[in-house]
Amino acid sequence: MAKSLNFHGLRRGSTKSHTYSVVDGKQITKDRVEGGKNPRTPEQMAQRCCMATCGNAYSAMKFICDHSFEDKTAGMQCMNEFNSANLKQLRISKEYDNGFFGFIKYQQSGLVAGSYVISDGSLPDALVDAEIDSVDVANKKVTLNLVPTADGTIAEVAQAMGCRYFDDICTVAVMYPKADGFYGFGAVRFTYKSGATVLESFDVAVAGDVVAATPTFTSNTLKVEVRMSSEFATGASATNTYMAAITSRYVNGNWLRSSAQFDVTDATPTFAEAIATYPVGKERFLNGNTAFVPVPSDSGGGGDDSGGGGDDSGGGGDDSGGGGDDPDPGDDQD
Repeated sequence: MAKSLNFHGLRRGSTKSHTYSVVDGKQITKDRVEGGKNPRTPEQMAQRCCMATCGNAYSAMKFICDHSFEDKTAGMQCMNEFNSANLKQLRISKEYDNGFFGFIKYQQSGLVAGSYVISDGSLPDALVDAEIDSVDVANKKVTLNLVPTADGTIAEVAQAMGCRYFDDICTVAVMYPKADGFYGFGAVRFTYKSGATVLESFDVAVAGDVVAATPTFTSNTLKVEVRMSSEFATGASATNTYMAAITSRYVNGNWLRSSAQFDVTDATPTFAEAIATYPVGKERFLNGNTAFVPVPSDSGGGGDDSGGGGDDSGGGGDDSGGGGDDPDPGDDQD
């Protein structure tokens, strides 16, 4: 890499042999790399598995997670925070096989269940006593018991949700199993009007896979029936449907958040199941880096050290058989 000086001005892009970029107002020129090797080591495949799992999760949850981290600007900073927090958790889950995360299989796209961190901030946690009450597979509905309360006033319910002041918001995220084997993700947002005494004083909005949310206030409990867009897995139940909640408050021109994370303990596929689908091994560098080729044994190809009527330099057999040996210019490269 070199700083280049020329009369063409600053340029960006690539030619057949060079790539041009501008860093801190200076022109940088690098040799263009083509046909780079791509070794599929176990470590690299494990990293790809974790990255794919995390990337798929962010894509599914982006409408919340691209602005859910306090003191981070919406977009890239929040995405980086999501990836940083969850990749750490994924690697721990992979190492200890604790069931906190499922892992995505090779070249699949979709959300698998996991204990994803979906927000981080300074406000107290919301909905500590909330739970999934029931799942109706046939009608694609999840019923949430948001806050059981002792006295049951709507103001107390709101306070338990983290909504204490005018226009505080509580967002409830739901992750549910779909018929295609992956998970759907949606959210219901409640906006509290300070001093409210009736349920209708909550503004309710939905996003993601949620089609509609119907709140009712009965038996000192705020129940919310949430209807989803996708077909449910036949085995969907309250035990494999998950929820987490985020409180938001606007203070001095900034949005404060509570921290929120899903609580999953039996997620699938396991890392072992997922990594078994990845092409761990070597690629043949001269063959275009397109097809996975297993690492050959020393006696492969029909010959060995004495095969084919020759020795290591003989015309018929060697370590890799069929007329070539490991030092041949067309060998594997790591």
